[in-house]
Amino acid sequence: MSPSSAESGRNKVRAARAWSAVVAAHAGFRQRHPPGPRRSVVGFVVDDGGFADDGAGAGATGRPPDADRSVGAHRPGLPGVRGAGAPRRLPARGRDAMTQPIDLPWGGGTLTVPLPDRWRVLGRLEPRAPAAATDPAAACAEALREPVGARRLAERSLAGRRVVIVCDDHSRPTPVAAFLPAVLAELRSAGAADGDVEFLIATGVHRESTADEVERKLGRDVAARFRWRCHDAKDAAGLADLGTTSRGTRVRLNRRLAEADLILCLGAVEPHLLLGFGGGLKMLLPGCAGTETIARNHLQGVEPEHFDFVGEDAERSPMRLDLEEAAGLLRKPVFLVNATMNAQARPTRFFCGDPIQAHRRATAFVAEWAGFDVPEQADVVLANSDPMNADLRQSIKCVGNSLYACKPGGVLMGCVYCEHGLGEIFVPRRSLPYTLLRTLVRAVGPRRILGLVERVKRGEPVEEVFVGHFALQMLRRNHHGVFSERLDPALDRKMGMARIFGKLDEFVAWAAARAPRNATVWVFPHGGVTYARPPGSAAI
Repeated sequence: MSPSSAESGRNKVRAARAWSAVVAAHAGFRQRHPPGPRRSVVGFVVDDGGFADDGAGAGATGRPPDADRSVGAHRPGLPGVRGAGAPRRLPARGRDAMTQPIDLPWGGGTLTVPLPDRWRVLGRLEPRAPAAATDPAAACAEALREPVGARRLAERSLAGRRVVIVCDDHSRPTPVAAFLPAVLAELRSAGAADGDVEFLIATGVHRESTADEVERKLGRDVAARFRWRCHDAKDAAGLADLGTTSRGTRVRLNRRLAEADLILCLGAVEPHLLLGFGGGLKMLLPGCAGTETIARNHLQGVEPEHFDFVGEDAERSPMRLDLEEAAGLLRKPVFLVNATMNAQARPTRFFCGDPIQAHRRATAFVAEWAGFDVPEQADVVLANSDPMNADLRQSIKCVGNSLYACKPGGVLMGCVYCEHGLGEIFVPRRSLPYTLLRTLVRAVGPRRILGLVERVKRGEPVEEVFVGHFALQMLRRNHHGVFSERLDPALDRKMGMARIFGKLDEFVAWAAARAPRNATVWVFPHGGVTYARPPGSAAI
């Protein structure tokens, strides 16, 4: 038997033993706690429902004994959330119960997280963004006059030409309406008539934007004057088949892109977990692609040892390189208008021109103020979703952005605002609880997680394979806890990939039970737009 065959055999034995341990633990748990009625759950599908977690909900047995129950759910105006009353510390029970308040931006107010007094905060990693542009339209117009690597729009002959303007959807905070007048003025100077210009909202696999949301994105006047439509990733008739990339992605993009004479991509550049940074041609894929194309492209970022590419150079992101190759199959001129934004989601600068060259300049600019080389990894990271607060899919990115500031085995604490709650998170029927699921993924190891995901998510939407892989790789590396006022507390029993809390005292007590007594902490107040670079990375 060859060494590789022997190692393969040993791996199978290890995996079988790990699975047997999980099944045995599950059987013992079910014997002690008979399953309740089946419910829809959020999480990782492995076995039937009816589980409780290690401390989930009232009466659970695994809750840390020092969890303070004296403070109710934190809602605006109650302890912990500033806005309608000053924040207060939790009642002290001796030295161990004393707290240090950590203030985080929270919607229109402040969330005060009561960390244990004995923890040592290494620092608050605030974005070093430049001042916001006082007149976004004027700042954009200036960038449009000197585009990067492309001819100015106003110098082109666009009379009678079909122009498609692609912009991001309701889930992104980009204030397109604030700088769109400058873009339309350039097109008019080139002879483009209003009737030849159409807007395409890049929803990807998100839900369709409502008319009100499009009005807010484009401005009421523009939404009334111009034709617009939302991309539908599932509408096969509305997709054009453009071929296959060298990485095997079959490219189907919105047919209107293939029929256009000029394509404009409007959006923002911010840290991204798989692409290094968002923006650029991401507006076309995944923004205006078919479901299978999106899924295949996302899986380019599925690597066992290096699954989080946040802040890295585009040349190191397989997903970025794949989508840029896919966009090239359109064989259409594409012009980029990308904003960079501060922590309040206000534009700071604009980068216009060639969709790759201009994007690379934008990412280098963002990396200067959004990325942090932490001198040491901490036992605990407290990350806040601001300003990416739309829903769970957006808000939870703060945890991935801050991953490399936390030691392997450490605790990631995510405060996720989730203005619209869960949003469009896929809801499977059943899940293993947090503790058993983490035991399983740590036992099988990083290289076998993808196979496990593909097996148990068979029959579910293909994009869920990517989501499941990323979440389980993070769960393998670290403990995950999430606090939110806008998520159903019942999700804590249903979501295997992270513990979910609606009360700050329980959230902090859970983290304290898993961290060293004198833990070190990094704080990311604006974790939606800042990130930690991995040690020794090739990040920008």
